[in-house]
This record gives sequence, C-alpha cells and structure tokens, in this order.
Amino acid sequence: MKKSLTFLLFSFCSFNALASENFSDHEIFCSQQPQALCLDYINQQLAVAEPGSARWYEIKSYQFDYFYDKMEYLALKDSTEPFINGKDLPVVFQVQVYFYYAKSMQYFGNHEQGRKFATLAFENLQAIFDSFGNPMRMVELANLQYVFGNKEIALHILDRAERRFGKSKDPIFHFELASNKANVFHSLGDVDGALASRRVAVDWILKTNHKRKISVALGNLARTYQILAQYDEADKLYVQSLKYIDVESDRFVLAIYKLRLAEINWQAGKPEQALKWFKQVHKGDIRKTHAKLYAQLENVL
Repeated sequence: MKKSLTFLLFSFCSFNALASENFSDHEIFCSQQPQALCLDYINQQLAVAEPGSARWYEIKSYQFDYFYDKMEYLALKDSTEPFINGKDLPVVFQVQVYFYYAKSMQYFGNHEQGRKFATLAFENLQAIFDSFGNPMRMVELANLQYVFGNKEIALHILDRAERRFGKSKDPIFHFELASNKANVFHSLGDVDGALASRRVAVDWILKTNHKRKISVALGNLARTYQILAQYDEADKLYVQSLKYIDVESDRFVLAIYKLRLAEINWQAGKPEQALKWFKQVHKGDIRKTHAKLYAQLENVL
C-alpha cells in the first residue's frame, strides 16, 4: 500500500540533490588531475584553451556543472548569464547555458525567467535527442519537466528511457535514471516507489568510485527512510554518506546532512544526540532552502 508523504520535501532540495550530473560531468574531467583542486584545474585548462574553440566550450561546461554541483548558485548565474543571448553558439553548449541559468533563476525565486529558459532548453534538448538518441538526454528532458512541475510527463519520459536503454551497463545512466524517478515518485506522494528507486540508485552508483555521487545516493535514501519514520535506518545511511563527502568542496551538502542527522535524532526522541549533530552544523553553510529547519531545531534543542 502506498504511503502518503508525512511532510513535504523542500522542492529545491529534491531536484538539486539528484540531478547534479547534467550534460558535462566535471568529476570525470577533474579525475585526470586528481592532485589538483577541481575548480583550479578547470580554470587552468580554460585559461589555456582557445576562446570559442570546441575545447573551450567543453571546459566551460565543466565549470557550469561544478558550480551547480557545489550549490554555488550566484557563481552559476554569473557564469551563464553572459551567454543567454549569445549568437552562433554550439547547440549543446547553448542548451547547457539555458538549463543552468534556469536552475539559478529557480533558486533565486525568479520562476518566470526560470521557466522561460527551461522551455528554451527543453526545445533544443528535444532536437538534440531526436538527432542523437543519447540516453542521458532523455533523463535531462525528464528533469526539466519535473523541475517546472510537469511530473507525469517527466515520469513518462523516464519510463521511455528505461524501456529503450534499460539493458545499458552504464552505472551513471542507471543512477541518474533511478534518482530522477525517485524525485518524481516523491513529488507524487508515492514514497514506496521512491524508496525502491533510491535503492536502485545506490546499488548502481556503488559500482563506481564516484564518491560525491555515492554520498548523494546514500543521503537521498536516508531522507526517504526519514520520511517513512524509519529513523535508525536513516541515521545509519546519513552517517555512512559522510564518509564520502569532501569536507572542503562539499561543505553545503555536509551542513545539510548533519542538520538532517540532528532532525532525525530529535524526531526519534534522542535530544542529546540531536544536539551533538546540531552543534557540528556551521550556520554560515546553511542555504535558504534549509534555513527554516535550522531555526526550528535551534529553538527546540
């Protein structure tokens, strides 16, 4: 029997946490130079690439992906905005500009602009998919529909992607597919469906060495168990996810997960343990999406 949501997920957290590998995966790019900080490496490579070349656009795409993945929305807005009215840009790059600019507009509450550029991205992305049939493009089509409220259409696209590319052995594709399906199931109130998809996402991503994706998958599965009031399981998974987080570059995610651990223990009737986790949360790393929760816990602990 399907369980109803006991309380709503923050809508932004839902799409952000699980749709972080859009188009250009900066983690794969940065793994070529693991001893360097990822953003430093991206900027170094950008500086030596010929502006306007295919290589330059590729590296610039990794920069967009980095800012989005690290929740640096002002930097994302500032880096994409100069291109939103660009002429003669490569189509795939232009789609990325529209996509990431739409996400930044959504974060800053400019939903009209966000929807406008999401529509532009969707129109162009559909054309790219029609031409190349890339399975990840189908996931992105679905994600755009989901973010701006077209949940049933998003689920339909994801189901199509699963039927068409389900035999793929690419763990990243299956991770993204399952993660995005879980988002849609959550938004439709089907927590059982979301839980099943979260488990699938974890199973696939554990086949890789992508630490951040593993932390995201574990954290989202933990969140689902929390919604189902299975607090011991949620606590265990959040703690496990912390082992995969880069404390320097992923401080915003780290703050969210520790805040959730405080909330979980408070919900489970363990105020001392909740306070222990809450004291580890750096207030300056709490984004506006979780500011209300932080204030609530600050008042009760």
